[in-house]
Amino acid sequence: KSDMENSQNQLTVESIEVFEQTNYDFNIAILPSSPLSPPSLTVEIKYNANAYDAHLIKRIADHLFNLVKGFSVHKTSALSSLDYLTQEEEKELLVKFNDTDTSYPDDKTFIDLFEDQVERTPNNIAVVFEQTQLTYQELNEKSNQLACYLRENYTIKPDDLIGIKLDRSENMIVAILGILKSGAAYVPIDVNYPQDRIAYIEEDSNCKAVIDENILDNFTKVQDKFSKENLNTIIGADDLAYVIYTSGSTGQPKGVMIENKNLYNYLKWCSDFYFENQQQGDFGLFSSLSFDLTVTSIFLPLIRGHKIKVFNNNWNAHEILLDYISSSNALDIVKLTPSHLELLKDFDLKDIPLKKIIVGGESLLSRQVDEILKANDTLTIYNEYGPTESTVGCMVKVISKDSPITIGKPISNTQIYILDDCLNLLPIGVTGKLYISGAGVGRGYLNKAELTQEKFIENPFIEGEKMYDTGDLGRWLADGDLEFLGRIDHQVKIRGYRIELGEIENVILQYSQDLKQVVVAAKESNDEKVLIAYFTTVNTIDKSALRSFLQERLPDYMVPGFYVELEELPLTPNGKINHKALSGADGEDLIRGEYVAPRNETEQKLVAIWQEVLGIEKVGVTDSFFELGGNSLKVMRLLNTIEKTFLFKMPVSQFFDNPNIESFSSVINTLKLSSSNQNRKSIKI
Repeated sequence: KSDMENSQNQLTVESIEVFEQTNYDFNIAILPSSPLSPPSLTVEIKYNANAYDAHLIKRIADHLFNLVKGFSVHKTSALSSLDYLTQEEEKELLVKFNDTDTSYPDDKTFIDLFEDQVERTPNNIAVVFEQTQLTYQELNEKSNQLACYLRENYTIKPDDLIGIKLDRSENMIVAILGILKSGAAYVPIDVNYPQDRIAYIEEDSNCKAVIDENILDNFTKVQDKFSKENLNTIIGADDLAYVIYTSGSTGQPKGVMIENKNLYNYLKWCSDFYFENQQQGDFGLFSSLSFDLTVTSIFLPLIRGHKIKVFNNNWNAHEILLDYISSSNALDIVKLTPSHLELLKDFDLKDIPLKKIIVGGESLLSRQVDEILKANDTLTIYNEYGPTESTVGCMVKVISKDSPITIGKPISNTQIYILDDCLNLLPIGVTGKLYISGAGVGRGYLNKAELTQEKFIENPFIEGEKMYDTGDLGRWLADGDLEFLGRIDHQVKIRGYRIELGEIENVILQYSQDLKQVVVAAKESNDEKVLIAYFTTVNTIDKSALRSFLQERLPDYMVPGFYVELEELPLTPNGKINHKALSGADGEDLIRGEYVAPRNETEQKLVAIWQEVLGIEKVGVTDSFFELGGNSLKVMRLLNTIEKTFLFKMPVSQFFDNPNIESFSSVINTLKLSSSNQNRKSIKI
């Protein structure tokens, strides 16, 4: 024993070799040094080379090293203040990905471009509306006369605002040009807006005039007294070109102020990027003037000597697109939303004059692109991204069949940043908030200095420049393209969990090719917020199978409780999905099987409890609790009520294994019987 104790006292561990194997594709292990070595930590990164790129792993290792180095130097600094990017990465993100410098004149406006085009092609057709055609010379002369009329009657000076409240026609184009030539900026006011919204825009913008049919009639009566010659220019590049009102989080729209230099930069880039030759560029105009998508369709053809075909307000989207692609119009380019793109695939797209499709306004889906290119693989599809605040578009990508959908790279004289909450650069592959800087960033919001200061902030990377906080999420890819990942305010909280609705929508679309469009919304139902999936489909979708599919791919709290099939999703006048018009959920939108009534007292009691907890009527004994909108919180309420009613505690696991009343009642009866047998006392005779 003594020898054993002595040997135990002398026992030391000199080294241990451990081999660990996991099924994870990526592991970080931090290992302390041996007791015999100086104190240190070894960081080991193990990864699946088939799943991860070696350059990515090298960047992660560099980031860890830089963080440790930063901590050693700035021991009391906050983690968020430490810069962990390498110099090479910073150069790539700030310089290489934003190498967009292009030399454009800094003292020119759209009017200069248009009047130069009039001199080159005075007899080309500029505008077509039904039976009316205007040449470039005629359009220029009419707009000059209107500009003179406005100056004489309203004493116009730069940054004055004039509203346009007209149906689509050739006169709308004359009005826009007349306002700009007068020196004012135009404010679109959709005639189809509710009267309260129209009144708010007119009051908030304080327009010197609002051009409607009455003012046009007054102008027409005296038109001939005004000169047809070009006016002396009183505006500069820094003066306003237009103010477009967009939805505001406060419930009232906000006016986005765009200057002439912003518009000029966008148009010059468009002309260079979208067209290989001067023969292309005939557009149709069918969207509301209040939607900045129309900026492209109106101004771009007019600086290239091409025509605009204006479609009547009374035509629906189907009629417009069918006419748009007809050979008689010879319109070779269209700009529309993905929701409108869905309609195009219903037509015969072979042998049509249309050559190019610019898509913008909302997220584009690869399925939408594939369907169009399957019908006509000679079409070129561009995905153009940009909020109104950055002058229509600031990034673009040519989308080919089977290619991933990105928003591409920044346009001329534009800088894009992906930043964290402390405005630090984020590396390739990391999601952050998208900021825009450069020549397209507008002046701010009309009469909203505080909101302007909040959203249009100083650019920390370029002194003296500002950048716009989009509220969008994105991440850089290794090739310099940017992937759009939804909006921050598209996030909702359900039962304490923060949820990105776009993620759910993307998973639903993976269920079946029959699904055409999907929107997930958070709505109030029985005094709580629930997730509702709205969809359009080619063939009937098995909602129960869809829910099972989602349960396999999403956490429970992200699986919608209601599924609403629609013939079509409601659209705003601008062609975007109208989320506000989506109906709330009711019992008809739940997943139900064939109704089976309760057959005994236990089932009757359970039906009453379920109906109370779920807030719905006519629950069948074969209906699934979760398919009727149940969730983990409601399970707790349900079991609590069951315990009070049946006087015993039900294990949660038993309920999840038996989520309908038929099977659940059998479990209750079995547990009741078992409990009764255990409580019996045995008596020996």
